[in-house]
Amino acid sequence: MTLLNRLLLIVFGSGLIPLVPAGLLLFYFQSRARQDISSLQRNVAQMGSLMMEREAQDLSRRFERMWDTDAAYVSQAGLERALKRNPEFLFLAFIRADGREALSGGAPELKRYFGYLDLAGDAQFVKASREGRAALGQFELIYDMPVCRLVYPIGGGYYAFAAVNLRDLFVKLRSQRLGATGGLLLSDAAGNALVLSGAFERFNRGEVRDILRRGAVFEIDGKYGPYIGAASRVRGLDLFVIALENRAEAFSGVNRISWLMAFFLLAVVTVFYFSALLFTRRLAGPVAALLNGAGRVSAGEFKVPVSEETEFSELSALLRAFNSMMREMDRYHGIQVEKVFEEKRKLELLVSLIHDAIILADMRGELLYANAAAKALLGPEAAAPGENEKLRRAIADLVYKKSSSGAGVVELERDGEKKFYRASIQTLSARTQKPAIFMVLRDITLESRIQKMKEEFFHSVAHDLRAPLLTMQGYIKLLEREFPPEARQSGYVRNVRDSSDRLFKLLENILDISRMEAGQLKPDLKPLKAAEFLSSAAESFRAIFEEKGISLSVETAGAGTAEFSADSSLLRRVVENLLSNAWKFTPRGGKVTASAAAVNGGLVFTVSDTGPGLPPDQLEAVFEKYKRLKPAEGEAGFGLGLAISRKIVELHGGRIWAEGPPGGMFRFTVK
Repeated sequence: MTLLNRLLLIVFGSGLIPLVPAGLLLFYFQSRARQDISSLQRNVAQMGSLMMEREAQDLSRRFERMWDTDAAYVSQAGLERALKRNPEFLFLAFIRADGREALSGGAPELKRYFGYLDLAGDAQFVKASREGRAALGQFELIYDMPVCRLVYPIGGGYYAFAAVNLRDLFVKLRSQRLGATGGLLLSDAAGNALVLSGAFERFNRGEVRDILRRGAVFEIDGKYGPYIGAASRVRGLDLFVIALENRAEAFSGVNRISWLMAFFLLAVVTVFYFSALLFTRRLAGPVAALLNGAGRVSAGEFKVPVSEETEFSELSALLRAFNSMMREMDRYHGIQVEKVFEEKRKLELLVSLIHDAIILADMRGELLYANAAAKALLGPEAAAPGENEKLRRAIADLVYKKSSSGAGVVELERDGEKKFYRASIQTLSARTQKPAIFMVLRDITLESRIQKMKEEFFHSVAHDLRAPLLTMQGYIKLLEREFPPEARQSGYVRNVRDSSDRLFKLLENILDISRMEAGQLKPDLKPLKAAEFLSSAAESFRAIFEEKGISLSVETAGAGTAEFSADSSLLRRVVENLLSNAWKFTPRGGKVTASAAAVNGGLVFTVSDTGPGLPPDQLEAVFEKYKRLKPAEGEAGFGLGLAISRKIVELHGGRIWAEGPPGGMFRFTVK
C-alpha cells in the first residue's frame, strides 16, 4: 500500500468515526418507527373490538328489557311491538327449541331473503342453545346494508333470531382508517368477514382464518403485495376486529426519512472523501520527497538535497533538518572512508609481514586474497586472482588434504622438496557478504624434520640398548638368588630390577610405536567374549587398587554374552594402560569403574575414575606421544601409554576418546 493510500485511509477513517453513531441512530429510528406502527395498528384493532363489545352489550340489554317473562310474548303482537321499538331490527323471528321458525316479521325484502327459518344445524343457534347466552356473528351485506345475525335465548324453550342493522356502528368504525388504503375487518371465528373501512383486497374465509391464527400482530402476503396488521378479539364473543394496511404504505414515511438520512450521510462521506484526498495529496508530496531522500542516503548518495517547499510549516522544518543531516553524514562519510583506507593499508602491511601463508577464497575455490607467503606457496597463478581453474584446484587440494589429515598437517612438494604445513581453516559467514574460506598455513618443515630425527634417534637407541638390557636383567636375576629376601643387598637388587623393568618397558613402547607407524604390527584377530575379557583384565589390578584404598568395580551386565574379534594381547594392553592411569590419578578413597556394554550393534568399553580430571582443551592432547600427565603418588610416566592405546584401537577399526570436566568423573571410552 502506497503512502498516499495509507494517509487517505487514516484521514478518511478518522472522518467516518462520527458517522458510526449517526448510522446507529438511523437504525434505532427505523426499529422504533416499526414498533410504533405495529403499536398503532394494535390500538386501532383494540378500539374497534371495544366498540363492537359495547354494541353487543347494548343489544343484549335490549333483548333483556324487550319482554316481560310473565307475558305471552311469543305472539304476533309481541313480535310487532319489538320491531316497532327497535327500528335497527330489520328482521325478527321466534324459533322453537328444535330450531324451526314459530313466527317472523320485518322488512318484506328481508323476509323474502331469509324465507322460512330452520336453524337446527346453524352454528350460532347451536352455540346459543348450548351456552344459554346471545350469539352474535355472520356479518354480511344485504342490499348494501351491513347486517349481522343475533340468536338470543328468551326462555320457555324459545329463541329470538334477529337480523340487526349495524349501519351506525359501521359508520363509527369506518372512521378508523390506516393511511390511504388501510382499515378494519370485522370477522367471526368461521372467517366470515366484512370490510369496515379501507380499500384493500377482499379475503376469503380460509385467508381470514389464517390471519386469525397468526396472533395479535402479523404480516401476510396478499395479491397486491404484503400487508401488516393486528387482530383483537371482542370480549365475550367469537368476533374479531382486524386492522390491515399495505406494508409499503405503512412504512413509506419511515422509508422516506431513512433514504433522506442515508443520502445525507452519503453526501457527507463523499465531501469528506474528496477533502481527505486533497489533503493527503498535498501531504504526500513532501513525504514522498523525504522517502526518496532517505533512499538516496541508504544508497550512499548525500549530494542531492530534498525540496523544502511545502504548505505545512512542520514538514518544511523536517525537510530542512533532513538536508542538514545529509550534509553532516556526507562529511562524516568522507572522514570514515579515509580512516578505512588508512586501516586497510596498515592491515595489508601487517599481513604482508606475516610469514604464515594466508589465503581467502570463496566457496567455489576462487582466490579472493593471498599474502606474499601464500602467493609463493600457490605459484605464479596467485598473482592474478579470478577465474583460474588451476588455482582453484590447488586451493581445493589444500582443503581436501587438511580434512583428510587427522593432525591438520599438510604435505606439499615445492621445487622437488617435501614441505609440511600445519593448516587451519575456518568458514566466514557474514550477513552482508557471501560465505568464504579463510586458511592459514604455517611452515613446520623444520619442526617435522627435528621430530623425525628425534624419533629415529630414540628408535636407534632403543634398539641398541635392548640387547645389553636383556643381558643385564639376566645377571640381576642371578643376583636375586644370591641374597636372601631379608638381606639389605636384596633390596638394592630389587631396586635395580625395577629400574631395568621400567627402562625395558620404555624401550618396548618406543619400538612398538615405531612398528605401528611403519605398519609392521598386524593384530591377530580371534573371537573373544566381552564380559570375560574385561573381567580377566581388571582382576589383575584388584590387589594394587585395594592396597591404595581405591574401589574397583567391573560392570559387564550390559554386554551380556556378546562376542567380538580382536587381538587379545594388544587390546588387553589398552585396558591395562587405562586402568594403570586411573590407579595413578585417583586419590585414596576414590572409585574406578570398568564397564562393557553393547550399543547399536557394537561394543563400548569404558574406564572412569573420580580423579581430578583434565580441562576440555587437553582431552585430545593426552593421546600425543611423549605427552605426560601430571604425576600422582610421585610416579612419572613416559607419555607413550595412551598414544600406543590409540594406535592399537585404530588398528582394530575403533576409536578412543576422553571426556569429563576437571574435578568430576573422568572417563576413557573405547568403541
